[in-house]
Formats: sequence, C-alpha cells, structure tokens
Amino acid sequence: MDEMVFFNPGDAIANSRDFGEAVRGAQIYKAKDPYESSLVVAEDVADNKKFYVYFAKDAKTDAKDDTGVVQYNVKKRI
Repeated sequence: MDEMVFFNPGDAIANSRDFGEAVRGAQIYKAKDPYESSLVVAEDVADNKKFYVYFAKDAKTDAKDDTGVVQYNVKKRI
C-alpha cells in the first residue's frame, strides 16, 4: 500500500508524466545540494499519470486545516 501525504502543488520542484524522468530530475537536484532535505517522488491521486518531486519536509499529514493542499501517493524517497 502506498503512503498518502499532502503537498501544496506550488511547492513542487519538478513534475513529469514519466516516473523515470521524475526520479532522474530528483537525483540531479539532490546531487547539486546533497545536504538539502530529502526528496519525495509522488504520484497525483487525481491523475495517476503525473509525478511530482517535493522536499520531504514540506509534506503535510493532515489537510483539514489547509485547503491549498493536494493528496499524493509517495512512490520513492531520495
């Protein structure tokens, strides 16, 4: 079962329709600054053909208080 989290779509570092491309983008970003927060490649629950890269620290576990967040399934942590 996938881990569900919430992110503000405006906080995305990158996005792609290809999972491999999203992972490569995250790896390249992480290589530039390896001491930055870990990254998450997440799949949009509403459109499961889109993948987004976010900082793991930006994840929200509860969206009750924030209407600007969208639900995602975590596919990979980098």
